[in-house]
Amino acid sequence: TTTAPPAPRYDALVARVREFERERDWVQYHGPTNLVLALSGEVGELAAIFRWKQRMALRGLPNFSDDERTAVRHELADCFLFMIQLADACGVDLIDVATEKMAVNAQRYPVDKAKGSAQKYTELAATAQPAAAHSATKPRRR
Repeated sequence: TTTAPPAPRYDALVARVREFERERDWVQYHGPTNLVLALSGEVGELAAIFRWKQRMALRGLPNFSDDERTAVRHELADCFLFMIQLADACGVDLIDVATEKMAVNAQRYPVDKAKGSAQKYTELAATAQPAAAHSATKPRRR
């Protein structure tokens, strides 16, 4: 299948990230192993901001202070930038692979079986019960 070309903003960001690395001579440290470990650390920092937050809204951050909102934004950016670097180091086009993965997930999680359910696709296929009966059983794992 053919996918749409990556957005110009994404291509420009990848180019900026590459230049940032080159200017600082950091490419030598940015192999896949170091990048995945750095990404994992950034995800941990993001998770720490959410730790102990109760009654989270489904959208937005209404119970967060301005400083916490800024911290979330910055940690998301750190995660995104490390994802770009990791994908680049692995020779993976994130736009293409995300589009591909969405198609895979559409097959794994057809609306008629997955709507309202948190079951993993292997559990959806194994059960004949309505999806609504399982909506609170297990979180979905991909």
